[in-house]
Amino acid sequence: GTDKNEANPSVEMTWLGGKPTGSIECIPRETNDDESNDEQIHHSTYINNKGEQRVQISPGLWRNEPPTPILPSYTKILSGQASSLRMYLKLVNSIERNTISFPKDQVLLLKSNTFRATQYASGIQTLFPYQYAKEQTQQVLEEQLNHDTGDRRLDGNDLLETMSGYKDIAALVMERDERRRRWKEVEGVLPKISGPSIKIGRTATAEQLLNDDKRWGIWPGDTELMTVERGVVLAAVSPKEKKQSLFPWMKDTNSEEIIVVGKWSAAPLLDE
Repeated sequence: GTDKNEANPSVEMTWLGGKPTGSIECIPRETNDDESNDEQIHHSTYINNKGEQRVQISPGLWRNEPPTPILPSYTKILSGQASSLRMYLKLVNSIERNTISFPKDQVLLLKSNTFRATQYASGIQTLFPYQYAKEQTQQVLEEQLNHDTGDRRLDGNDLLETMSGYKDIAALVMERDERRRRWKEVEGVLPKISGPSIKIGRTATAEQLLNDDKRWGIWPGDTELMTVERGVVLAAVSPKEKKQSLFPWMKDTNSEEIIVVGKWSAAPLLDE
């Protein structure tokens, strides 16, 4: 017969999207409570209106998913495209801060882009043309619209010239939007570069990022340098409103909703 877990996979296993690569657990902390003189093991803390609260987090699993094509625009993987690190943890106790609360056993889903060094260098070179084109078309548009140095036809002194000027501006806007769309399509799977690429050189930027020791470390069980970019934390929650089935005799198949609840980042621990 079919295994129950296979027939109804958990949120955690569905999130991983395949066979787990390894396990992950939080490093426990021991805090001495002065009042009770009792040592309580916990993994994290936060502060709410009741003071400092301790959080226990149970271990989870992780999987580093190879890159896949950005369909439908791209049928092949882009050069330097990111792998996707997915993992999950579970809150042992409930937490509450301001208007946000999670019950005990709340599953937290974490995701981030990861790159090996060669993959990262290739990704920068792939991203630059898209980012440069986006920034260049925006710059050209702003120059044409500049009140002092822009297209003088837009002053409205000659009706035909003004209409011709507006037509050219509309073409620039369309070009800007198209370049921005193409960049948006790929920027989520390529290295994130802060600062305008028009003002910085490609080679200098790539070398600077690749030589940043705070960015690179060895992932457990691996031997190559890898960087983990800032990712998102999501939570699986029950929908506030249950949707009625189209047919009364069908069972309620409302699944949990996945919502973004925060960000997370990782820093390598280097041996001295």
